[in-house]
Amino acid sequence: MTRPMEDAGRFFEAASVAALIIGRDGADRWAVRYQNPAARALVGERGTELERVLAPRLDLPDGEERAWEERLWDRDLTFHVSPCGEKERLCFITDRTEENRRRQESEQASRAALQSALEAANAANRAKSDFLSSMSHDIRTPLNAIVGMTAIARSHLDQRERVADCLEKIDLSSRHLLALINDILDMSRIESGKMTIAPESFAMADFIHSLLAVFRPQADKKRQRVELDFSGLRHEQVRGDELRIQQVLINILSNAVKFTPEEGTISLTVREMAAESKAGHNYSYYEFKVRDTGMGMSPEFLEKVFQPFERASAAARIEGTGLGMTITHNLVKMMNGEIAVESEEGVGTVFTVTLPLERDGDGDVGLSALRNKRVLAADRDEASLKNLREILSDLGMTCDTCGSAHEATELAAAAHTEGRDYFAILLGWRLPVVDGVQACHELRAILGGEVPIFVMSSFEWTLTADEMAKYGVTGFIPKPLFRSRLGQALYAWTDEGRTKAEQDAMNGRESFEGFRVLLVEDNELNREIGVELIEMLGAKADCAEDGKQAVDRFLASPAGTYDLIFMDIQMPVMNGLEAARAIRALPEGRGMRVPIVAMSANAFVEDIRASERAGMNAHVPKPVSLESLTGVMRRFLRRPERGQG
Repeated sequence: MTRPMEDAGRFFEAASVAALIIGRDGADRWAVRYQNPAARALVGERGTELERVLAPRLDLPDGEERAWEERLWDRDLTFHVSPCGEKERLCFITDRTEENRRRQESEQASRAALQSALEAANAANRAKSDFLSSMSHDIRTPLNAIVGMTAIARSHLDQRERVADCLEKIDLSSRHLLALINDILDMSRIESGKMTIAPESFAMADFIHSLLAVFRPQADKKRQRVELDFSGLRHEQVRGDELRIQQVLINILSNAVKFTPEEGTISLTVREMAAESKAGHNYSYYEFKVRDTGMGMSPEFLEKVFQPFERASAAARIEGTGLGMTITHNLVKMMNGEIAVESEEGVGTVFTVTLPLERDGDGDVGLSALRNKRVLAADRDEASLKNLREILSDLGMTCDTCGSAHEATELAAAAHTEGRDYFAILLGWRLPVVDGVQACHELRAILGGEVPIFVMSSFEWTLTADEMAKYGVTGFIPKPLFRSRLGQALYAWTDEGRTKAEQDAMNGRESFEGFRVLLVEDNELNREIGVELIEMLGAKADCAEDGKQAVDRFLASPAGTYDLIFMDIQMPVMNGLEAARAIRALPEGRGMRVPIVAMSANAFVEDIRASERAGMNAHVPKPVSLESLTGVMRRFLRRPERGQG
């Protein structure tokens, strides 16, 4: 080895790359003359084999270099050869086995990810195609009923009962169609990030009773047993988005009804749990658990139950959009809650929704007026009595309890004889031997009419006002019992409560006769319906076809002409928001006192907030029902507060 190559060899001793010096001997044969430590580790005892591999590539013209890759000794090697005179070559060998392995693994992972993404995209496209196909059927079904029943009604106008039956079916079909459209719109707004949460104060008792009013008739039609447990509820007045929470629970409960067979069981349990420190000291976690004995779900479907457009094969014949659970899941997450599901095919399903809600007081009306008063309660259900004792104790009252009408009569008679009548008596409707209504009749014979006697039941109350008067029933308290509901019923019979009720009665109205309403609506059919509903309630209705006409008509009318304005939002020339702002901005404040109520298909929270910012007092979503219209008119049409126009 020449002197320069000896110097190069010393330099390569510390190099991490394999370096070799190869020389030609007198027999014109190439042989390895030097290997650095990295080369010795790579080549080992295989030097002769390496010489044989390199020899054909070592004859290089002056100044030319050569590089190539070769698989050798189960390794991926890169060779680089440079000439050092006529008889010596400098060779570098780089082991790229690990590098190539990592690159191949990365490429395989990338291909797998791309394949997975492709499969997911194809699955999503198939799901959307299936969804559109299903939606086409689901939308056409109620539309067909509406069109068909309308035609049948027209051909039987002289048969009142037949027309009434058609109208009932049209109403049911239109409500189902509206539910389908709402699901699609909600999903669209969630995906676009336009869905918002609007916390407001609400009473848990009113919320749950309204929930049961929607859900229980569905279960009753299938003769399903409904079990309720709210004994773990202590703080009833909370702040949260009541409409969104109701939407979540109605979705879950409606599914429980749909997928549970006739005479199955559905239970709703609500518990209040202490909040973790991160939620704040004024918060509680409310757990809503819905359990059913329905068809259940397979483990495979359970993994994708919250994915959009997914429907179990067993549910293919049941109406729905495949979006309900996705909407539910997203709404729960938006409210900082959690949703979990357990299910077993043929056994049933359990959905658990946990939401952090701010406590907003208990709404205990007249708590001090009820304190130290004594109540008698009779019910065959010991759990109901236990819950009742806890509620009354929390209200500062004392309670004697028994399990039958006979015992209640004896206790009430003894107290009456001693001149210590109970403040009130609470009787379960389904008492053994003698029911609560009959027991009330017997108690009246002993006590007279001074002591209020309430009947409690989880069943629908069917007695008319005349029948209640006949048996001496003061009122009905629905089960499950809530602190606020029970407190309000009892408070009404305190001296303070009676005074308040008399004052409220003086401020109330029986009808809307004598009031004048301005209806602003660009759609001719909607104007016709609106005028008919308003005049059915006794008020007089004038119309405007757009916002500008409404402002002009209001200006042209004497002050005090209109007591209320119903305003559509989307209209030509001038929309409802612009019209409301224009009326509120009229000189001398003449447009400030008249209530303006939005009546629009724009029914999302953001739309309601926009109407409020424009100066409107309330919002009625379309389609408008007689009940919702009555509620709004009752709220705003009070003679002492008539609007100025």
